[in-house]
Amino acid sequence: QSMRWEGQDLGIARVSVNVSCQRLRDDNLLEKLRAMNIRPGSLTFELLESISFDTLDDGLKQAIDGIKSLGIEIEIDDFGTGHASIVSLLELSPARLKIDRRLVQPLLESTAQQSLVRSIIDIGKVRDIETVAEGVETLAHAELLRGLGCHILQGYAFARPMGADDFLAFAKARGWMPAAKTGLTTARAS
Repeated sequence: QSMRWEGQDLGIARVSVNVSCQRLRDDNLLEKLRAMNIRPGSLTFELLESISFDTLDDGLKQAIDGIKSLGIEIEIDDFGTGHASIVSLLELSPARLKIDRRLVQPLLESTAQQSLVRSIIDIGKVRDIETVAEGVETLAHAELLRGLGCHILQGYAFARPMGADDFLAFAKARGWMPAAKTGLTTARAS
């Protein structure tokens, strides 16, 4: 899909895909990725925080390091709901933390929730890790999160999930710009 979008000159900077722990353990994964000749920075693997990063074995750590060496970025998905400790974040050194929608949705009504999300954003800033807010459903959410310093916003305020053909039509109709210029989230493969 990414090659198709590039052929349409849409300027999609990066595509993110979920990757399971089992897929990371595939002995042929790195070989397959090398054969794809992926442009560094154009692909991100989202790892669920439910993977216990504190107990990563050497094989899994090597796989993640190998993926990163190919220029594929790592994101921790659903951050705030799983097992990642600060120590494991230091070791894994992801490019981004995706703040779970369950932490984002109550922001407009709860100053305590705002403080919690601000703390996650601050942790990211200290470690030079970008933050992505999932579940941004309104422009009021977007404004608040931008004020808290969140880097990237993702949710229904911008678009509903869609298939590849629908996304192509959406991107063309909206005069799609690279994510860095618009502040919108990057494309996500479905």
